[in-house]
Amino acid sequence: MTQEKQMTHEESLELIQSMINTARNKVADDGFHLILWGVLVIICCLLNYFLLYAGYGNMAGLPWLFMPVVGVPIGIIYERRFRGSGGVRTVVDTNVKYLWWSYGFGLFLVITYSVNIHTSPVPFILMITGMVTLASGLMLRFRPMMAGGIVFFILTLVCLWVQPVDQLLLEALGVLLGYIIPGIILRRLSKSQADV
Repeated sequence: MTQEKQMTHEESLELIQSMINTARNKVADDGFHLILWGVLVIICCLLNYFLLYAGYGNMAGLPWLFMPVVGVPIGIIYERRFRGSGGVRTVVDTNVKYLWWSYGFGLFLVITYSVNIHTSPVPFILMITGMVTLASGLMLRFRPMMAGGIVFFILTLVCLWVQPVDQLLLEALGVLLGYIIPGIILRRLSKSQADV
């Protein structure tokens, strides 16, 4: 009969920190995804905004249809080429992944609902994006993502005083501050850790 060694308090904390760092490193690879989707969202926000002001009405939303057509294949190619299928998954890593999957489903529902009741989805998108970004930042103990989540919440409130068409500019700003900047920081951290 083998006896398992009891971990000290310090060893337990080191194990937990190691799991968080492993998950952060995997998300650092996914900093690519934050940048990719951030750039695509900003492009779609700006195109939608300018097409609305140019008088295209319902046709102004067409750029959003191309976003998954471009983003999904690029994301899949990146995952297959650079991350592979191997590797160890931590509990934190798995939870972050499921959180973002849930976000994608929630985003689909919010947009579908908003379109059906003829209202701007932007405040709702900003709100749930703030939730997932802040929660991910807290789980990974990554302050730029936490700050990004708070920016999304603040911009959700600002939408109360902004016309729906101008909310697209707030969404673009939120994505710049909440996705792209944390994504760039994650990529740099990942590269600096790889060089060590």
